[in-house]
Amino acid sequence: MRNSFMKISLLACLCACAKEKPANEIIVEGNIKNMPDGKVYLADAYQYDILLDSTECKDGHFIFKLKPDSAFTPSMVSIHYTNDIPYDSTDREQYYKRLGYRMLAFYNYTKGADSLKYYHTAFFLEKGRTKLGGDLQGDKIRVYGSKETSLMYSLNRADFGWLGNSEGEKRAARIKFFTNKIRANPYSYYLIKEIYNAKEQYSEQELREILALFTPDVQASAFGAKVKQYLANRVDPDQPYPNMSFAKPDKQQGWMMDNGAKVNMLVFWASWCGPCRQEIPQLKELYTEYKDRGVNLVSVSIDEQPESWQKALGQEQMGWQQLIVDKEQIESVQQKFNFSAIPLVILADSRGKEIRRFVGYAENNPQLYRAALNDKVGAK
Repeated sequence: MRNSFMKISLLACLCACAKEKPANEIIVEGNIKNMPDGKVYLADAYQYDILLDSTECKDGHFIFKLKPDSAFTPSMVSIHYTNDIPYDSTDREQYYKRLGYRMLAFYNYTKGADSLKYYHTAFFLEKGRTKLGGDLQGDKIRVYGSKETSLMYSLNRADFGWLGNSEGEKRAARIKFFTNKIRANPYSYYLIKEIYNAKEQYSEQELREILALFTPDVQASAFGAKVKQYLANRVDPDQPYPNMSFAKPDKQQGWMMDNGAKVNMLVFWASWCGPCRQEIPQLKELYTEYKDRGVNLVSVSIDEQPESWQKALGQEQMGWQQLIVDKEQIESVQQKFNFSAIPLVILADSRGKEIRRFVGYAENNPQLYRAALNDKVGAK
């Protein structure tokens, strides 16, 4: 009897150990009704031309098997399918048509009765087995077995990590929501990615405290390393920004800041940025109101194509200083001025020291701008 007990105990231990052994393979398996036979592609969710794997779909079934290396971290991917256009097609129109219109969409199963109202074309690629099931007709396809995907979908429309221009109790409440979510999911690469994407909205202390909430593996990941690098290179908030010169529309050089101004209002934008263009009427009103009151308004474009910038200038007819950052300097400028999202408005004093910053477009931004400007130049 004792031997039997020992054998059973040993078997239970072996089973437990087998269950606890971390997965060393990535499997994505699809069983989708009405999906055509043919090639299926697993691609990066942000850069579709980065192909991770391909396989064949037969009778709605396909499977991807990948061997992750030691540097692997979960990432967002999408699935594209076709049965008539080869992946290496040189016909760019057909290539983008396939990528844009033949992509699996997954309903948000975390939203209960509203699940079919929200769809995503991306899910997380993780170690272990992820299953995709449902019906292509009606886009009733679901992702199964992915913790990161479930977390990402559950936070749909929550703008996780984003503080924007919130202040006081509202800002504190947002940070509390974020930190509580991280404490409940310290393993999440999705959460640290979103925090990194909004990193400039946090103080150094806030970022260090948030980073410490994640597991050691997440802290050592690519995004964890980026947060640490950012903290190491972050400009001291008490130090002035450098006064840099960039090309004007006539290709001559112009300075970002005027040392004789009471306030330098720097607007970082790009022609392709919808919210940036939406903000321009607000800026025109502010320019008219403050141009003779010691406010130096300058728009700084991070367009990679000067032609697109010039075209936008012709359309928008902005009467204040317009500059464009050279393509090779864009990343450096983003690091120096501590931003990753536009539109961004930075108010700086005559020495270049930051007074206040505003991220994103909102209808009430002009009120916030006026309050900050009037504090420095006086109310009219």
